[in-house]
Amino acid sequence: MFDIVIKNGFVVDGAGAPGFRANLGILGDRIAQIGELDAPGSRVLDAEGCVIAPGFIDIHSHTDELVIANPTCESKVTQGVTTEVSGNCGDSAAPRGGHQNLEEYASWLAEHGIEPTWRTMGEFLARLDELPMTINFTTLVGHGVIRAAAMGYQDRKPTESERAEMRRLVERAMEEGAFGLSAGLIYPPGCYADTEELIDLCRVVARYGGIYATHMRDEGEGLLAAVEEAIRIGREAGVRIQISHHKACGRKSWGKVKDSLAMIAEARSQGIDVWADQYPYMATSTGLGAMLPRWAHNGGTSALLARLSDQTERQRLREQLLCDAEDGRIADLGGWDSVVVNFVRQEKNRFCEGLSIAEIARITGKHPVDTVMDLLLDERGGVGIMHFVVNEQDVADVMRHPAVVIGSDATARAASGPLSRGKPHPRAYGAFARVLGRYVRDEGILSLEEAVAKMTGRTARRLPLVGRGILAEGYYADITVFDPGEIADTATFKQPYSHAKGIRYVLVNGRIVVEDGQLADISRCAPGRVLRRGVN
Repeated sequence: MFDIVIKNGFVVDGAGAPGFRANLGILGDRIAQIGELDAPGSRVLDAEGCVIAPGFIDIHSHTDELVIANPTCESKVTQGVTTEVSGNCGDSAAPRGGHQNLEEYASWLAEHGIEPTWRTMGEFLARLDELPMTINFTTLVGHGVIRAAAMGYQDRKPTESERAEMRRLVERAMEEGAFGLSAGLIYPPGCYADTEELIDLCRVVARYGGIYATHMRDEGEGLLAAVEEAIRIGREAGVRIQISHHKACGRKSWGKVKDSLAMIAEARSQGIDVWADQYPYMATSTGLGAMLPRWAHNGGTSALLARLSDQTERQRLREQLLCDAEDGRIADLGGWDSVVVNFVRQEKNRFCEGLSIAEIARITGKHPVDTVMDLLLDERGGVGIMHFVVNEQDVADVMRHPAVVIGSDATARAASGPLSRGKPHPRAYGAFARVLGRYVRDEGILSLEEAVAKMTGRTARRLPLVGRGILAEGYYADITVFDPGEIADTATFKQPYSHAKGIRYVLVNGRIVVEDGQLADISRCAPGRVLRRGVN
């Protein structure tokens, strides 16, 4: 007898093959049989009219240490995600120490009820082993975290001893289970690294078969040069490349993705393993500090706040931001009307959430540039934004490319507790459902089989995750059952805390965690696991 039988469904296996009607028999944490089953099930789930797919794998997540505060990962699992890949854009929960500002880090974690009891990647993953997690968790190691540990937030080249320390930290993180290295090359301190530094560290990653996931230096007018740098790193380090959240930001750059995708295709034809990922929205999400020039961040957050408080430095920054907003980078990105605040820490500034910088400036009677600087200073750098800078046609063109997979670029959120603050990007609740509803069913950008493969089997191969991402006998029973006629994202920019529609069942390691769209009781059902490189 099977533990669970899923019957009468349309199986889309995650490998891109045509779908077919079949039943699935699950025994323990594995798929035991697909087809006409030779035994009954202790529990039978009727999937009539529904698709049976592998559980979705979110290749670009930012949940990281916040999984400790939200082990249910509510916003992800309710849209069918069964595995999170964290540690992206140069930031990861570990390693911690060295020249980092650990007091600032501990203070931020305390806001979420978390005590940082770890220093190494191994210690962090061991901490997660103790959690009642709903979904599986994997991570990359962040280059920004590595650089900060070795040399702080200085805008300079590392010494040879500092470079050796970075190599050592990357190697240890890979040994302890990281699936690769990520970089955030618009954020400090990652933006201070040159290409040679990244090649050096990626050679370590390549020895372990890991990936290099890059938030590139430029997603606007310098997009093609940034793609070329990523390809060069892949060529010279022999590492597999994953271009994060591929897009073109700003009106002058719309349409450039055709050229960037052609570059990726050409590199692949030369044997360089280059892929990309994407979230299906026209707005980005990051910190307000990313609007400032990189020199303003030299030395870290405390140095930035000091500059914002110093009248001479503040005037220098003001003049550059004014120039950028009038006819430079900020103007091309839509000006201050396109920058919407979605998170602040202090209650007195809560009115800013959901408003653009231009709107906040009108309410407060300030110039938008002064609004930006004052808000960053008052919130000690902790201001989140959404930025409406992407073209719809570009989203479709990127999505169609065979070497692009789907990720949310979001932290797992919840309707209550510390992960319910602010107005986060709706991708946290809706990215995967949006692809299946809007871009598959409504617009026909992708076939159903192709879309599912981009969310499951191809992603599993990229990492790789052994025994996951495909519906096949002997594979782990990470499964999402959804109604293809109903599935849709309901989260919006105004109301982001809204579950996806059309998700019937989600199983993780053979256990039901979502039933008829509702979360299971995590106290009784917490089957998620930490997946480590080489032992997953």
